[in-house]
Amino acid sequence: MPVQSPGMKTSRLAQNLQTLMLFIALVVSQFAGQPTQSSIGRDSLQLITAGNSQIYFNVGNGPLSVSKADLASYVRDAARAVTAYYGTFPVHKTVINFVPSDDDGIGLGTSTYNDDEDYGVVTINIGENTTRRNLRSSWTLTHELMHLGFPVVSHNKRWLSEGIATYVEPIGRMRIGNLSPEEVWGDLLTNLPKGLPRQGEGGLRSARSFDRIYWGGALYCLLADVEIRQRTNNRAGLEDALRSIAKQGGTAASNWDAEEAVAAGDKGLGLNVLQPLYTRMGEQPISIDVPTYMRKLGVVKSGETVTFDDRAPLAAIRRAIDGDE
Repeated sequence: MPVQSPGMKTSRLAQNLQTLMLFIALVVSQFAGQPTQSSIGRDSLQLITAGNSQIYFNVGNGPLSVSKADLASYVRDAARAVTAYYGTFPVHKTVINFVPSDDDGIGLGTSTYNDDEDYGVVTINIGENTTRRNLRSSWTLTHELMHLGFPVVSHNKRWLSEGIATYVEPIGRMRIGNLSPEEVWGDLLTNLPKGLPRQGEGGLRSARSFDRIYWGGALYCLLADVEIRQRTNNRAGLEDALRSIAKQGGTAASNWDAEEAVAAGDKGLGLNVLQPLYTRMGEQPISIDVPTYMRKLGVVKSGETVTFDDRAPLAAIRRAIDGDE
């Protein structure tokens, strides 16, 4: 399940001491030609490259069962998943802080953007008993890094940014082979109904519950993805709209609002899909029969088993979303 990701931009004064010290280490390492030892944490500031982008990570003080190499692999896979969806890593520099805790597994994650210093900041709580298997199955870091490809938006529009990260994260991981199509579509079939409005609820702008914000936003993304592919005869999808938004400057580094972003996405597509659907679902309680909709895409669930019907009317669209078409 996606965790809370505030995505609130922060100034230098609002950055915590750890992030400021990380940036100092980052600047020094650039002049020296390689990362230097961080003055905090048990490990050095590590560099992972994703195309032309630099991703640094640091591990705070505290015992962990996984190694620095294990965490580097976790970061690398998450960056690969983001790149698989966006075509390129969306911001030029990112610092990831792993914060050890006495919990088990991967805990809460947050993402933000430091305007003053011009880099993305992701913080992940990681339990001391976290295993390599936990890292391989974790979606948290990929979800948080996906946020960097879209503007930071105001609270009542957070359903859009959280919905995007929730929807595209498993698709990115599927495209690099870390999830199966059955896992991705089975998860959507199970969880999308949680985003539907209950009796008396309004549109997503007024959503307050975790499920409604994250899964209601993910439902918006699926509906937009399918409509774009229907109207372009499967030549384009939601990823093309999001890539266009990022290329036009609408990443977490921007000061764009949600309306500007969806308008840019439609402009890049040459269609009018994202904006009207954003307005309608934001202002009105839109409900659909998720199992019936999924059957049109060829997603069939019997008990705990998910299978695909390639004779279904929208099966080709499902395969294109998978990356198979």
